[in-house]
Amino acid sequence: MSFLSFNRYFFKGLQRNFKIIRYGDVPEVYKTPLVVERYAFASPSIKGHLRSLKELAKHLLRSDLKTYEMPEALFIYCGGSANNEREFSFFSRLVLDELPVSEYSRKDNISFVNTKVVKKTRFEYTVSFYLFFLCLLYLFRIKLGPVSLKYLLTYAKVFLNVYASTRRHDMKVHALVVANDHTDFPVAASMVMQYQKIPVVYVQHAEVSDSFPPLDFSVSVLRNQKSLDIYRSIGKVSGDAFVVPRRQESQNLSKIFQKKSGKVPVAIYLSSVFSQDAVVRCVDALKTNANVLSIGIKPHPRASQEFLRSISDVTIHDSIPAFEHIAIVPNSSVVIELLEAGIPVFQYFELDDVGHDYYGFVREEIAPEVSLKDLYFPFWNSGFFNDQWLLKFAAYSPSVNDSWRVSLPTLISKMKSYIRTTS
Repeated sequence: MSFLSFNRYFFKGLQRNFKIIRYGDVPEVYKTPLVVERYAFASPSIKGHLRSLKELAKHLLRSDLKTYEMPEALFIYCGGSANNEREFSFFSRLVLDELPVSEYSRKDNISFVNTKVVKKTRFEYTVSFYLFFLCLLYLFRIKLGPVSLKYLLTYAKVFLNVYASTRRHDMKVHALVVANDHTDFPVAASMVMQYQKIPVVYVQHAEVSDSFPPLDFSVSVLRNQKSLDIYRSIGKVSGDAFVVPRRQESQNLSKIFQKKSGKVPVAIYLSSVFSQDAVVRCVDALKTNANVLSIGIKPHPRASQEFLRSISDVTIHDSIPAFEHIAIVPNSSVVIELLEAGIPVFQYFELDDVGHDYYGFVREEIAPEVSLKDLYFPFWNSGFFNDQWLLKFAAYSPSVNDSWRVSLPTLISKMKSYIRTTS
């Protein structure tokens, strides 16, 4: 065990994890009531630090730990959300014809494998105490509070569990594939694999902002050129980065330019932290709009639907509706996916507390903004989507032309090299 290398990757993962919550100066969107209440004792005071250390010790220094039954596939995955799994399926199909790998399956995803609780070995006890010491050091590099303690605790536990699991199993993996670059499980798994010199492939699952950590994976498969530009503005891009569109044909874009006549269906797409009052105001305004045929709501996969189902005369959609409609979206990367599908998007930021234009789509003139008063009228006939818009949208949707295909053989060759060099 190389302590210098171990330290480097443990702290590197913490940096990635904590950048998104501004190192403890936590944005409101991450202050979930459950976490704030559970770890209310965590604060910058001496007492807050002591109680936080006690909490860390309770979890890290216990006599047992959870281990994962590591998959035996050449390429394994880490990420449990539906959006992550969608990217894993995309990636596996992308390389399926050229590499001796199977199409994505949950049996190859650490997030879904069997786990068991086992007694720690003497070595694992040593690692546990060492991680506790590293956490102690990091406590004084962040602003301590309920959310920051939760992030530190969860990351350290997952790092320990994954590290122990890789030592207990005969690892046959040639590469780890993740679709998230800043949450605990995939970040911890990535750091453990990098420590063990196993390549990590990042397949971007959503649009990014400048609050994200730097791009430093072995290979990154990004959704568009704009994402690569944002990552370059954040810091040095390490490893090889490829832009591969998820929707490889753009024939649906022509529908955006068509002027809508008569009544049209409208769907409201919500983030995971939507404002209930704002949703009601939005729905009420659309009900008053004589040009609206029907109203639907597409919740975020992590959002509770109980409240939404209590709203009358509204259809709840589990996925993007297949029929043509107008989309009202707050801060969400689904904007690009909808536009690529030929669905006109209008951003109404009052629907959540994330902030105004978090992804910059309005600033970059990719989608227009609407206000509450606009919702009473046929706002979709604004003439926003035109040839000039298409030129700007090309940075977000490589499928507008075929230039992205030039680098695809290099990506496949890189994946093949991982299998050759580790065989």
